Amino acid sequence: QHKGHIHCLQWLVEMGADCDITNDAGETPKDVAKRFGHLAAVELLAPRTGNGNSSDEELDANNIKFFETHGVEGSTDSKEDLTLDEAEKRNARVRAYHKIKELQRLLEIAYSNYRQLGGVTEEEKMMRKEERKVEKAVRELEAQLEYERVRREKLESQLDDYRAEINQTPTLQAGDDDSNFLLFICTIDRWQ
Repeated sequence: QHKGHIHCLQWLVEMGADCDITNDAGETPKDVAKRFGHLAAVELLAPRTGNGNSSDEELDANNIKFFETHGVEGSTDSKEDLTLDEAEKRNARVRAYHKIKELQRLLEIAYSNYRQLGGVTEEEKMMRKEERKVEKAVRELEAQLEYERVRREKLESQLDDYRAEINQTPTLQAGDDDSNFLLFICTIDRWQ
């Protein structure tokens, strides 16, 4: 699929091509080779670049196992990718993985720019809606608490009034049943 390209790259390097040059996205040739899963190009460019640890994780024999264990069968680059041998499938998964990582990074930048320009994402709208819902519930509970506090104060005031009335009532003799009954009726009548 890319036969001969590594020879062209090797010739360019031997002729003095700048291996640290960057494109508009800030990627070096090594970064682009990694993004497309061109392992031979990465290996050729690695010792010639000034930054041994460029933007993405390094691709090596151990890292390839990650791509072999994921079930992506080729990429959407072309119809030919639908019938790939195992090595081509692995390379296609590497390319697809790096495309995903790059798109995620670009999406984060786009979200950041959108927010800086005053935009509100759906996630932020949902968070604000939930915050308003919680604030409303807190206000309702505070109002209910205030109502119960005022009600308690009123009941305590009534209780104090009844205690004062009981203390002002003359005490009756033990044998005076009619007076005791009358006092009982008056007290009950006041409480109602």
